[in-house]
Amino acid sequence: MDPADLKDMIDNEFKRVKIQNHPNYPAWHLALKPHARHIIDFILEEDLTPESIILAQNAPGEEKDEYQFLLIIAGGNPNPAIMPALTNFALADIFLEVRAFGNDGD
Repeated sequence: MDPADLKDMIDNEFKRVKIQNHPNYPAWHLALKPHARHIIDFILEEDLTPESIILAQNAPGEEKDEYQFLLIIAGGNPNPAIMPALTNFALADIFLEVRAFGNDGD
């Protein structure tokens, strides 16, 4: 396994824990629209797949406008070799959204 992939896999698990243990997470998760919630539930369990990219691409426009992580995933390269890195990038954005939830009028 490539050392960069291993680093991303470890970092992804760390970010999943940080997201789910953040005090804003329960309220943020409840406030998500259905399509976004489905993708969040997926990415918090496993790394993205080419199919999850297609799922994000098919998200309703209003959800894509509201959640940046959907745009990140939808714009991702479906090459399976880069899924850990794309997941890492999306999880970083999700953590920022969770952390900011409630602080900007959400």
